[in-house]
Amino acid sequence: MTPSSLQYKATSLTTLRRLIGRFNFSDALSAKRAMLLVSLGGGLALLPALLLGVPSNPDLSNHYHFALPFYDALLSGDFQPGWFASANHGFGDPVFRFYPPALYYLMAGARAFFGSWYVGTLLVFTLISIIGSLGAYFWARSFLSRGAAVWAGVVYAFMPYHVAEYYQAAQLAEYAAGPALLFAFGCLKRISDTGKTRYVAGLAIAYACLILTHLPLAVMGSFSLLIYGILCLKRDRLMLTITKMGVAVLIGLAASAFYWITVVSEMRWILADGANPDSLLDYRQNFIFSSFSPDTNLTIWWMNILMIATIGMFLPALALLRKSSEGSLQKSVRAAFVLLAISLLMATEASKWIWAIVPPLQKTQHPFRWLGVVSAVVPILLAASLSHWRSRFNGSGRPLALVAGGVIAISLTFTVAQTMRDANYLSRSSFEQMLGPLRESPSINQWLPIWANSYAQGKASYDKTTTPDSGSLAEASGRSVAVNSWQAERREFSVAEGPATELRVRTFFYPHWKATSAGETLATSPASDGVLLISLPQNARSVELTFQEPSRVRLGAFISIFAWLLIGALFVVENKRSRD
Repeated sequence: MTPSSLQYKATSLTTLRRLIGRFNFSDALSAKRAMLLVSLGGGLALLPALLLGVPSNPDLSNHYHFALPFYDALLSGDFQPGWFASANHGFGDPVFRFYPPALYYLMAGARAFFGSWYVGTLLVFTLISIIGSLGAYFWARSFLSRGAAVWAGVVYAFMPYHVAEYYQAAQLAEYAAGPALLFAFGCLKRISDTGKTRYVAGLAIAYACLILTHLPLAVMGSFSLLIYGILCLKRDRLMLTITKMGVAVLIGLAASAFYWITVVSEMRWILADGANPDSLLDYRQNFIFSSFSPDTNLTIWWMNILMIATIGMFLPALALLRKSSEGSLQKSVRAAFVLLAISLLMATEASKWIWAIVPPLQKTQHPFRWLGVVSAVVPILLAASLSHWRSRFNGSGRPLALVAGGVIAISLTFTVAQTMRDANYLSRSSFEQMLGPLRESPSINQWLPIWANSYAQGKASYDKTTTPDSGSLAEASGRSVAVNSWQAERREFSVAEGPATELRVRTFFYPHWKATSAGETLATSPASDGVLLISLPQNARSVELTFQEPSRVRLGAFISIFAWLLIGALFVVENKRSRD
């Protein structure tokens, strides 16, 4: 080797050391500066969207099909809407009752504040990305140094599956639920370590937000939290820790009761997967590595690639399994590794037998969603391994350290070059054009009432041109009908004299629709095509139709209000104790 080449090599290594040193976040960082760096990392992950537009995917319109009328209902003063009236060409559906509402409250608030769905959307998801990075930092900081925790927060923002949720799949609710899961893990670890009341309240908030944002991840997250909670237990205060964890979960359930009580009570009234489930929604067809051909299952082919990219992100962390360290750190790392191993297992066909005996898992439809849990754990382990690889780089293990860094760089390059760059971005005008027809467009069949099966299957003829002003929203054989008022959850009709008959209303039947005439309750029933029929007596001259919520809805709201007040009280108590 010539002197010039040796000098070049020395210069290159010096430059690389300086570069690594520049990105070596010191533990001397203040907490505020560390959180600022993490926030910048989370925001950077959304920079392409901020510059180029909202990433598009067929699922994007499904989210705004829900968000637009949800916003309209909130504007009218209905803060817990029960019926989506304009959907399905005006026949409506009960999707408001089943889809987790947290993301849509946030999006509606942003729309009201900024006056634009486009601007509000971009800023909301930038905020969610930042909160997710802070959640990873919060969890990592429970057993890692501040500098390492900063890296955990930054890495989470660029995890392959997490980025793909937003840029490629438009899995907006699942993307938004990730931060809640991270904070839940962090609070769970701190309850085990310190037992402080504020972490009990924090876990309750995180768990409630998880349920209120995305049910499939809430199911998988619940199993993950149970496993991680067991792994974090300490013998010296076993029962006290279990009690505090259980109380936190119960409060979280209570805080979200206004939503899930309705879901549990009325799930049997919607088609869901129905008698003829879509094979794409069958969990048995959605295990990672179950297919390797894009022609057979394009979704699984893409998930296989994301899994490989994710494996590249955590391979360097495997060094921790052979590295001796302090007992407390080693136990925390082992717990994270066990959680990671189980999550990876649950995403593949090796866990098929578990799915077969656990019905709640089957309802999540896509085992590859366990990559959401994997994406939460990997940044923590990778951050924990950085000090090991830094020391190897400065010693005899430099070649292996360079390989480890190269593997991570390949995964990150894939995420940026393929997932982000190749996204289909909508400009402001294209985005607003997409929103135009969504209020009246058909819903996903799973949200339709079971009585509307013929509509879902396209087996019946439905008039798709009727509007509230056309005079054809209600009809009765042998009697003329005039529509006096047509609102989302309240309609009024005037009926001419004539024989007893049935009034057919342009609305799908649902048990909460109640009809009255002169104070007398009229029977309601579904027609063969699922449309609402009202038994109209001979003497009826006017009919009032209202969507009446059952008492359990008010009970759920009361329980949730009480739970949130209790959470606030727990923080006050903790704050008072710390002052004393």
